[in-house]
Order: sequence, then structure tokens, then C-alpha cells
Amino acid sequence: MTTAALRRFLLPAALIAAAAVTGCTAGNDDGASPSELTSAASSEAAEAQKASSVTANDLQEGQCVTDSGTAAEPDIQVIPCDEPHAFEVFATTELDEGVYPGLGEADAQAQEFCRGEFAAFVGVEYDASALELQYFYPVESEWTDEGGRSVICLVGSAGGEPSTGTLRDSSQ
Repeated sequence: MTTAALRRFLLPAALIAAAAVTGCTAGNDDGASPSELTSAASSEAAEAQKASSVTANDLQEGQCVTDSGTAAEPDIQVIPCDEPHAFEVFATTELDEGVYPGLGEADAQAQEFCRGEFAAFVGVEYDASALELQYFYPVESEWTDEGGRSVICLVGSAGGEPSTGTLRDSSQ
């Protein structure tokens, strides 16, 4: 799936509270951050991640990125989470197979999933959080492609301020 075709949505806390829409949260499958890897593997992984430009569809839970992917020409760089970064991927899922549900419904399902995971990851409900939630959701033109049903949830500091480390259990 190309980043240009993947729909993106950024949800500022005030907009979410006002609109009363749904959202998401989640975390690393094993809870390990890049700094918890063995020292040899950690050095190699950190160097590989520093220069890895990816599409939104390539993102995985536990990765941290320098770009939100919302620009017309996104440059999503995966970097170690112990370095300053814009967003952290905290949950991913695939929408159910079948006929494309439509843009509005795909968006609604992504919001519901992401908001449903947010409190478990951060430690507070999204409506009470100072953090920003962003998610990517499927578009019809790529629905049948590999990864074309992906929903990717990201969390970041308010106002795009970089954060260092994970936001898991930050209660912000």
C-alpha cells in the first residue's frame, strides 16, 4: 500500500471530546523497547532503524517515527524510541475481509479500534489525555492488496512536540 493512497487522520484531544468519536491504544507485543534488546542486536537494530524510511502500511507496534505521515510527501522514518520522535505506533489491526465498507465506515472502525486501545496503553481515557492520536485506515483502491485492510494507531505529544521514550503507562 502506498502512503499517498493510505488515508490518515489526526485527532486533537479537543476535537475528539467535542465530536465524541471513538479512538484506540495498544502496545508492543512483548513490551520490549529497542533499548532492551541485547547490546549487539540493539546496536545493529538502532542503526538499521535510524535510516529506514517506510510507508505507513509498513509500521509495526512499538516503533517510533519522526514524521506523522500526514504531509503530501510524507517521510516516515523509524527511529529508536529513546531518541526524540513525533509518534509511537501503539496498535495495529486489519479490518474484516469482504466488500470495502466505504470510506466513512472504514474511518469509523479505525477510530473505534484506536480509541478502544488508548486507555490501556497510555493509562487514561483519550478524552482526558493531553496526547494526540493519529491513525491510518484503508482506502478502497487498495482494499484487496496485501496490507490493504490495515489500521495503524499512533500516539504523540500534543502540538507535535517530540517525546523521548515510550508513552506506555505515561498517564498523560
